[in-house]
Amino acid sequence: MQPLRATEDWSRFDAKAERLVLAGPLLSRKLEGGVLAPMGLADAPQIAVDGGIRFAVDPVIWAGDGDSAGEKPPQFKHGQDETDLRFCLNGIRGWHWRELHLFGFLGGSRAHELANLGEIHSEMTMRTSFAHAVFYGASLAPALHFFQEGRHKLDIRGRFSLLSVEPAQVRIGGACAYKTDAIELRALSGRGVSNEGSGEVVFDSSVPFMVVLEEP
Repeated sequence: MQPLRATEDWSRFDAKAERLVLAGPLLSRKLEGGVLAPMGLADAPQIAVDGGIRFAVDPVIWAGDGDSAGEKPPQFKHGQDETDLRFCLNGIRGWHWRELHLFGFLGGSRAHELANLGEIHSEMTMRTSFAHAVFYGASLAPALHFFQEGRHKLDIRGRFSLLSVEPAQVRIGGACAYKTDAIELRALSGRGVSNEGSGEVVFDSSVPFMVVLEEP
């Protein structure tokens, strides 16, 4: 399947896949099958977000304003009132995906990094079928998980923090140093930081939340 032309409707192409890979401009290597295979993502459709076109392999969509790509993408963002990631999320909202795997969106400008996290939280509040997002760091290891509200499990070996950008009622259980019954977590509160996982950790939250993983 060739990427859409600028004149075509985003809805013409629906990967009908539950997982999509988004390639951002801060990557340093191509997302080839051998790179993604250990994560189970070798066959996941890829989307290039602006400068991520340098690293995506056979992307089904290339979207953005071209400022980090050096040329104008086919799906061109004309204004500057939304980020390239938001522009992309708006375009693919009607597709069938439930998970997003985001490479090349952490690091660089702190403002852009925070905005990217905010866009994922916002999308989860608008699209309840959006269950899970993973941001990968420079080493291509998972650095941050976003989960939809509800109960979720994650295997964690090391230090982690639970954060939310809005007030939440949360529980933490399973294989971790600090378990909690229902507690109130304020927006970006430090109350959920610096826990230690040793296996399957169980989370339950009243709103979408993120789990930040610390490198060993």
